[in-house]
Amino acid sequence: GRRDARTRIAHLLCETAVRFKADGRSAAIMFQFPLTQIHLADATGLTSVHVNRTLRALREEGVVSMSDRMVHISRWDELARLGDFDAGYLQVDIKPEERIRILEAG
Repeated sequence: GRRDARTRIAHLLCETAVRFKADGRSAAIMFQFPLTQIHLADATGLTSVHVNRTLRALREEGVVSMSDRMVHISRWDELARLGDFDAGYLQVDIKPEERIRILEAG
């Protein structure tokens, strides 16, 4: 909740890319993204109008574009920087059964 709109959306796109196994090492990253701007607004605590403006700014900067339910990240390093993104907390390199789990007490 402390991040601005640009950081929230960039972080969400980075996390989704990592979860879809995009590693950020290729020049361009593409993945299916069936969410609408309304879904993005709900996920980030923003209005759909603000999401639209933020995505337009990212597109105009050549960082990311979305069309036909696909996301195309053309500048991963810049998107990760904008989103203050570090994939370490996702534990993607650890087998699911070995990941840290938070369990309810008793």
